[in-house]
Amino acid sequence: MKRSFTPETLLELRFVSDAQVAPDGRRVAFVESWIEEVEKDGQKRLDYRSAIYLIEEPGARPKRLTYGHQGRDTTPRWSPDGTRLAFLSTRGGEKAQIYLLELNGGEARRLTGFSSGVKELAWRPDGQAIAFVSRGHRSKNEREIEKLRDELITERLPFKFDNIGLLPDERAHIWLLELDGESEPRRLTSTDRDHYAISWAPDCTAIAWISAPTPDLEDSGISDLFVLELETGEERMLTRSQGPLYHSGWRPDSKRLAFIGHDNRLGMGTNEAIWVVWRHGGTPRNLCSDRAGFDYPVGNSVLSDSRYGSFPQDPLWEPDGTIYICATAHGRTHIYGVPKPGQPLVRLTEEDGPSVSGYTRAQGVTVYTASTPTQTESIYMREPGGATRLLYRSNAELLDSLEMVTPERVAFKGAGDLPLEGWVMQPLHARKGERYPLILSIHGGPHGAYGYGFFHEFQILAAAGFGILYINPRGSTGYGENFRAMVRRNFGDKDYEDLMAAVDQAVTWDWVDPKRLGVMGGSYGGYMTNWITCHTDRFAAAVTLRCLSNLISFYGASDIGPRFSEDEFRRQSLGASGDLPAPLADLLRSQRENANVGHPFRARPPLPNRSGRDMVHRAQAPWGPNALHSFPSRKPRAFAEWRADSPRQSAGVHPRLVWTLPPGQTACKRRRAEPPASGNAAAAIKY
Repeated sequence: MKRSFTPETLLELRFVSDAQVAPDGRRVAFVESWIEEVEKDGQKRLDYRSAIYLIEEPGARPKRLTYGHQGRDTTPRWSPDGTRLAFLSTRGGEKAQIYLLELNGGEARRLTGFSSGVKELAWRPDGQAIAFVSRGHRSKNEREIEKLRDELITERLPFKFDNIGLLPDERAHIWLLELDGESEPRRLTSTDRDHYAISWAPDCTAIAWISAPTPDLEDSGISDLFVLELETGEERMLTRSQGPLYHSGWRPDSKRLAFIGHDNRLGMGTNEAIWVVWRHGGTPRNLCSDRAGFDYPVGNSVLSDSRYGSFPQDPLWEPDGTIYICATAHGRTHIYGVPKPGQPLVRLTEEDGPSVSGYTRAQGVTVYTASTPTQTESIYMREPGGATRLLYRSNAELLDSLEMVTPERVAFKGAGDLPLEGWVMQPLHARKGERYPLILSIHGGPHGAYGYGFFHEFQILAAAGFGILYINPRGSTGYGENFRAMVRRNFGDKDYEDLMAAVDQAVTWDWVDPKRLGVMGGSYGGYMTNWITCHTDRFAAAVTLRCLSNLISFYGASDIGPRFSEDEFRRQSLGASGDLPAPLADLLRSQRENANVGHPFRARPPLPNRSGRDMVHRAQAPWGPNALHSFPSRKPRAFAEWRADSPRQSAGVHPRLVWTLPPGQTACKRRRAEPPASGNAAAAIKY
């Protein structure tokens, strides 16, 4: 007898990611992760574990390659001759390091020992060296001294990221390790910014990466493509971007590079495209702009709550000039071949097939991971002739033992008769003639998309007797660039009407109880959940998840706050308002007009900060320097704002006071702060 989904079934799921096809086009290495109880710092808790598996040939059962007794093994990368696998591992409780596994037998051998760990790796095409990204190494003594500090001062934006925490001062650089058994890792880059997304030229003479153009633009979202010529040491910036770049890949002759990004003409509402630039620079060419009818973002933006790990989406350039990418259209992500200019794109994956999350290619074979609403991420192989087979169906036994609801697509008109689509799941075992509660789920972004991805959460709700309605209102991706940009600087207007139009249609269905409606969402979806509770009484319950409820605190205390707020909320440049710089004046205006907190309907006051960390953030671009002072061991007691034109510099935070130093005097980094002398303290607001 089959059983139903419960929250506990999450602990039984396995998560497939980072499928890498071997150079021979037949074998596939991939990462499988799971949740396990582990012991850390003397306490047991749930955490993710992962190992690397190998499919030796199509149709073969995967076999496990790595067996670290704790930690995670990730990022498998084939040597060019296919005889070895390099990978990252946190086994032994250490930061991720590079390990090398000979596939003809033997234990994995550790290659690096950096105290900050290793982030990514790439084989040199001759197989004799590996490039990788790391923030470098500190001695044990230096690390022990650092633990004694109770103050952290950082002068960079962004200053933290989800799942990372506060960012260290050290920059992420590119290193090279020769595999001769004797050489030590050698740092290749020296500029004061983070380096990532490394890619080797096929002729081994250059390496490309992506960075912010200058350190002071790190929080702007703007990034550029760089190349280091290894013979001469020349570092060259190939682009003069106006927006973000994400991935790059070389043409086989090493003369040109393809990359993914956009020019910011509609801010975060701009569709990502595939671009090409010469190795020695010049004006990049947008290969999507001249493809009639192709108005979709390059990359995967279809959401799922059951996807864990990394998924390769680099542009892959074939000898015939075709570049392979993935792009999201109408709730599905497909793989496309981009031929020579003027020719239409060629879709490789089936029109109504699973939605793609990542892909690699070798010998004309495409291996990709994809999911459906009733199947978690699995591994597929497309042969050069077009035949596609399922290589590995993840969670097969578990999913076969569970009762599931298959979503149905619904189409309707939003505000202004805008065509919209969504999906609805009826309650499990719904009986004809009975009415059930319905939950409206709102995705985050707002530039993401619901679609044909697997949602464990939705199956739980359906098993508990709820219907679920999830739609793609204006602002979602995969319906054209204009559609995506419609909510930019206009949250809570027509997008709210789109959501209500979907509910209006849903309450006409004979199984929906209009008196038992619920609404939920995360991030932007949480913002809209808050907004909805302030504008209508039609919902009996609301759950706001990781929401945005206060634009001012979001700007200064979140990982994406400054850049996101500048692009998505700023109405216009109003100039100074009192002593506030223009961007904050704009936010205050938006806060009064749009924010949930303080709205004249039914908004509740924000909860006090209980994080145990004092943070005072003086915002940076575009009006001045920044500094963040953090005391992780102290409870929050005080808060203060700086005037933009103040001649004083921040020195530190006392448990009860924020104080300043006279002009010209600055605080030392990573020094214990002492209370100021009386008379030199700024006014503080006490809790």
